[in-house]
Amino acid sequence: MDHLNVVNELINPVVMGDLVNETLEENMQFSALCKIEDTLFGRSGDTIVVPKYAYIGDATEVEANTAIPLVDFAAENESITIKKAGNGVTLSDESLLSGYGDPVGEAVKQLSRSIAQKVDGDAFAALEEISEAMTVTLTTTLSADGVADALVKFGETQGEKILFVSPEQMAAIRKTEERIKESDNFEKLSLLHGCRVAVSERIVKDAEDGTYTDFIVMPGALALYLAKDTLVEADRDIVKKSTIITADKHYAIHLADESKAVKLVCKA
Repeated sequence: MDHLNVVNELINPVVMGDLVNETLEENMQFSALCKIEDTLFGRSGDTIVVPKYAYIGDATEVEANTAIPLVDFAAENESITIKKAGNGVTLSDESLLSGYGDPVGEAVKQLSRSIAQKVDGDAFAALEEISEAMTVTLTTTLSADGVADALVKFGETQGEKILFVSPEQMAAIRKTEERIKESDNFEKLSLLHGCRVAVSERIVKDAEDGTYTDFIVMPGALALYLAKDTLVEADRDIVKKSTIITADKHYAIHLADESKAVKLVCKA
């Protein structure tokens, strides 16, 4: 068997696409917080109309024999654009045929992570759209008391909550908060007032005012629409004797239920 046939056997775009699909969600930090729909089909640049629920506002004190105030609760339609995330690699025949390592497996792993990171970035951007009604601004650094104040925004809503902080904030919390404890669940993340604390390098100190913008998010706050299949294609470069592999994924993401997400602005 000549080396070209060996290369063709090593690279199977269908199998690679299946592997990328299988590992995509586990590579996404925000996947557990998204309502995921995998029925999206379309070209990059198309738009879809999806529902978005606005927060109805904090409850007010009601006197005896007084009517409870009513707020119209309805979904607002929001148009979001279908995006295409893509990346590619070039594998030389020498690297494929050397017998050392697993270049194809590593390429699949990194392509999956690359696409997941792009989708994660857009999920993070969607959280930036949280309105003032669900925003808490602290005059101090992040603390257990500040998190307690932010949790008031959820009212009586119960359920899993994840607090996203920067690496620097996490270090400060570990040094100062006696109430933080390690959990054996959810990849041994820490707990603070019932919130799982997750470190995100996407949270950075604002260069102008020196603040951090953190998020407390419940599952279902975000909605992620995915095409069922990730398209993986391969082609030969007969001049350089290498194989080009590309992967792309169509998706759309938005803040679907604002009542399940709080923006927490605090000092550095």
